[in-house]
Amino acid sequence: MININFFIFLKNYKLLLFTAFIFTTYILFYSQTTISQIIEPKNSINGSGLTIPRMVSLKNELTFVRTGPGKEFPIKFEINQKGYPLKIIAEFNNWRKVNTKNNLSGWIHTQLLSSFKTGLIIKETVLKKRPLNSSKNLARLLPDLLIKVKGCKLKWCNIEVFQNKKFVGWVTKKNIWGSVNK
Repeated sequence: MININFFIFLKNYKLLLFTAFIFTTYILFYSQTTISQIIEPKNSINGSGLTIPRMVSLKNELTFVRTGPGKEFPIKFEINQKGYPLKIIAEFNNWRKVNTKNNLSGWIHTQLLSSFKTGLIIKETVLKKRPLNSSKNLARLLPDLLIKVKGCKLKWCNIEVFQNKKFVGWVTKKNIWGSVNK
């Protein structure tokens, strides 16, 4: 009996090898899990489930940025500007690790953050009436000016600026820190 089963196995080994090859190929090329998903570390532990990195802004005039995710951690620095844009780079429960335009990082509680879209002008630029280089100039914008980002297209963002009066217009996306998730 053993000899017959062994003979049948040897007779069909080509079919078995072919089936194993097809199965292995299917696993390698059509698997939902990739090697990068297995090796990459998590940026979120019990977080929101939203994409990381992403942009947020500050709700309050004064916000303390801490060295770790909790009130027991010392204050690393403070930000004194309501609406200041920040990039979330990690999450831990209700705490978010953020980066500033100047690449300073620390932890802020979610209650102090808003999804309100703001940005900072990177270098001196011109506010345009329409998203065209040939469009009429409305104002000159200086570096570190806080702006409200109303929406972005491929290369341009529609923004609002509040100084002595309200200005609304278009600026090239490359001149705004916080216009896109980077």
